[in-house]
Amino acid sequence: MPRYYFHTDNGHAVRDDLGEELADADAARQAAVTVLGEILRYRGSAFWTSRRFSVIVTDPDGRTIVSVTAAASDVPPDGWRIPESGQ
Repeated sequence: MPRYYFHTDNGHAVRDDLGEELADADAARQAAVTVLGEILRYRGSAFWTSRRFSVIVTDPDGRTIVSVTAAASDVPPDGWRIPESGQ
């Protein structure tokens, strides 16, 4: 099975030198979402300090497989609106 590396960045990059063996790139993508969720749950209110946290998954050659980022803001995303009642 191929090995994938789950690096993190919240303004301070942390390199994963151990990695994890997974079946394929799709499994690595799914794991990236899980890892990001666990990090956000663990960090709790500290997330508001950096306001951004990324998990970047690479293969053994350093090629990026996927990057998943959570970001916090005091304003809604462009174009967002509350749906009308009943929609």
